[in-house]
Amino acid sequence: MTKTYAAFYLPQDEPQVKIPEQKNVDRITGTVRRALNNAKLSLNNFDISEIARNIDLQSPTEFTQRYAVGALTDIINGRAVTNKTMLDSLFNTYAPALNAGLAQTGFNSLVEMRNAVEAGNINVANFVQGFSNGLSVVQQMSVEKPAKYGEEIPIDVVTHLDYTYNLKTPTQKIPDNDLISKYTSELDNIKLKLSAIVQNENAELWNINDFNTKIIDIMVAKTPITFRAGKSIYDDCIISTYAPVIDSIHKIKLTCELVLNYNTLAESYTQNNARIMKLKPPVGDFDRNFYNLASSETYNGIVS
Repeated sequence: MTKTYAAFYLPQDEPQVKIPEQKNVDRITGTVRRALNNAKLSLNNFDISEIARNIDLQSPTEFTQRYAVGALTDIINGRAVTNKTMLDSLFNTYAPALNAGLAQTGFNSLVEMRNAVEAGNINVANFVQGFSNGLSVVQQMSVEKPAKYGEEIPIDVVTHLDYTYNLKTPTQKIPDNDLISKYTSELDNIKLKLSAIVQNENAELWNINDFNTKIIDIMVAKTPITFRAGKSIYDDCIISTYAPVIDSIHKIKLTCELVLNYNTLAESYTQNNARIMKLKPPVGDFDRNFYNLASSETYNGIVS
């Protein structure tokens, strides 16, 4: 096997979920509710608590948030917003949300909307509803979903793949009329020995050292990785041995042993021109799509 593009892929960390500050949410909720009551404005399917949470989540500071909510209160009460700090806090901080709700407010651009707000010439119900919907859209888009394949550690050339299957069988005679399967263990995990070459184009030893360090860190952490050889994808591999040899300053030869679950190399299936080396695809449409989405031929911009 020569000139087969390959790589290790490290799983990504779970994204940190941002939590709204409840005291800010309560303050915004109360302020917006009072403004709506004063204006005697009733909106259909309008959740004040939701708009308050989204305002807090999408604001970098409480200071900016307070000025933006002040501008929103003036708009609800039909007053022109002439304070530049309040206008900037609303339109600069929440520009994505305002833009997402632009069509609902009846304006062609944020500049046109800002001018109308500054002049007090705006349909309050449409603005508030459009802003609320825009905040929800932006918040949904900002929720990070962990990618199946994270950082890529590329391998330039795979020269050899050696598979070892091991089934422990009894070493002594089985009693007559007894079943041999009772004395035979399950198939051990598959051991895949990889021989490959990694180029060192910069001819710097620190490049090789950094590459080795990443592999060793994976081994120490016992991190399951994904191994790709051409269009074949092996999930949940553990690197059990790693032996690098600096053949020259320009390249490193390596051999490493990957341990795979025994059902990994059973019947594979095709998806997006790749072969997924799995016995059983994940159960359920969501999980199935989650795996298939990551199994195309493109990895971090590299296409095989």
